[in-house]
Amino acid sequence: MNKLEASKQVRGSVVEPLLAKPGAPKGLRVLQYQDSLPQGTRIEPAFEVKGRKTAPIITKNPSWLFMVDEAPGAHFAHPVKLVVVDAKTREQQVVETEWWPKVDNRPVFESVSARLNPASIVYSKPGLAYKKAQALTRLGDPANISFSDTLCNNWAVIVCGYDDLSDTFHVDANAIYSVLKSLGVDDSRIFYTSPHAGHPGVDRPTTVANVQWAIGQVASRARTTDKVLFFYSSHGSVDGLVCGGSSIPASSLAGWLNAIRGKEMAVIVEACHSGSLIGKYRDGRYIASEDDLTGHGETNRIVFTSASTDTSSYGDVDGSDDPNGASDLGSESIYGFMMAYSVASADRNHDGRVSFAEAYQYAWDNDVTRIRGDNVPQLKEGGLNKDAVFVQCQYSRLAERRAGSRGRAAPAFAVSWGCGNRLIPAALPSRPDRSP
Repeated sequence: MNKLEASKQVRGSVVEPLLAKPGAPKGLRVLQYQDSLPQGTRIEPAFEVKGRKTAPIITKNPSWLFMVDEAPGAHFAHPVKLVVVDAKTREQQVVETEWWPKVDNRPVFESVSARLNPASIVYSKPGLAYKKAQALTRLGDPANISFSDTLCNNWAVIVCGYDDLSDTFHVDANAIYSVLKSLGVDDSRIFYTSPHAGHPGVDRPTTVANVQWAIGQVASRARTTDKVLFFYSSHGSVDGLVCGGSSIPASSLAGWLNAIRGKEMAVIVEACHSGSLIGKYRDGRYIASEDDLTGHGETNRIVFTSASTDTSSYGDVDGSDDPNGASDLGSESIYGFMMAYSVASADRNHDGRVSFAEAYQYAWDNDVTRIRGDNVPQLKEGGLNKDAVFVQCQYSRLAERRAGSRGRAAPAFAVSWGCGNRLIPAALPSRPDRSP
């Protein structure tokens, strides 16, 4: 059986029945590995799916490998079929998973560019389209910010968990870093891991150990009067976040975060199935026993996830129905949260401040994948009121100088975050050692 014959067989035996069944996927892309795999090749999903132990396929004869992506354009994890066709016997094996394959422990089709390579695509039904990722350096202008007395300290952990520029994980991470810097948060209080060492603010490459290190730095320094932001952008699965070539279970992440003291902790996660960290589903169900981050008596947290337990998240998807199609760059669900700090209309009650609730609402309103019904972001208040949570610990004023039709500047837009009613004197610590 040659390459073309194998492709026709998979289309007839897998693709056409899949498209014909009720609830067929809106989009579908079938990728074929370019070369025939020799006898004895080991094929398995890149990561395990929770609750499903998948046995690897070991080829008995030369074979062809296909990846049937049932949600092209979505971040992983989402429904995928790995199909192996024996070139000698025509026997076909199918593995139901949520990830790209590994061939002899080497990832295949793991990047956007690989999944969009015309040489590998043997069938394509358009789903949500990728938008070319763009680099982001700054949101806001520090020259337009003034500060009053420090009421408490701000701490942040930022993680870009996967190295694929086209998937925009770095755009989200760079954006939240830019927001924090524009709002005056010192680098000594921001711990940033990323595969992209040259990006502003990055301290260490992303590994499980370095993520734990970053959280540990905050845990050892933050006081009960401080505020903490934890931001994670990567692929994900139910109860797990991809971290480079490995993963972090939700239970482990919860344990690390529990070591941090603080008045408030804001958690923002961009990943498929990230709602599983808080036990929330697209139909509104909340299962407390599945809530790792706020379901064990935590009273000082608020969590925003880009997806529910049972939906995937997406990078930047544009279209005529996208409210901010011309201006957003990163993921549909999360990037709007960062944009809210430089868009005056996000201040819905016109009090000169953007609360967590207002930033979340702006992200919700401008998420075209939510509007189209492809995804449902989630919010969980773990003992906090979203309307009374502000990301910062200082009062600042961010002036938006936008020339009007008569050449007049728009009024200054204020962003604030109170942390208490009395001054808490604290000197900024020297920047700790951040070498890998």
